[in-house]
Amino acid sequence: MGNNISNYLSSIGNIVIDTTRDTIQRHEDMMIQDEKNRGIFILTQVLLEMKIKDEMIILMIHKYYGLSELEAEEIMISERTINTPCQELETYLVRSEGYTRDEAVNFIFDKGFPNLLRENKTFWKLTPEQLLTKIK
Repeated sequence: MGNNISNYLSSIGNIVIDTTRDTIQRHEDMMIQDEKNRGIFILTQVLLEMKIKDEMIILMIHKYYGLSELEAEEIMISERTINTPCQELETYLVRSEGYTRDEAVNFIFDKGFPNLLRENKTFWKLTPEQLLTKIK
């Protein structure tokens, strides 16, 4: 009887250890993927700011991050047409309109600015002042 209890407690202990190990591994995998994604977006931003040709940006993302060319192209387009204009508008709101960073970010999302950029394909070419006018 004592041996059965000991085996039972041991098996429960192994289950707890395995579950904990799996949870930690999933968390670490998510953290690694988040860092990889940040790296991809930082690289894309830098290459766009340097006015590197689109084909070269796609090739570098594809080569160094192992993404398909289609995925790399989608990231580049998203960065150019949505993320960068949002960041430029945020900076404009803080520096020229007196917003705090949090207020600027909240304003951008409350007004649905990312969706506006997705729906209107030419808005990303506008200056932050012009974008602010479109939002209001």
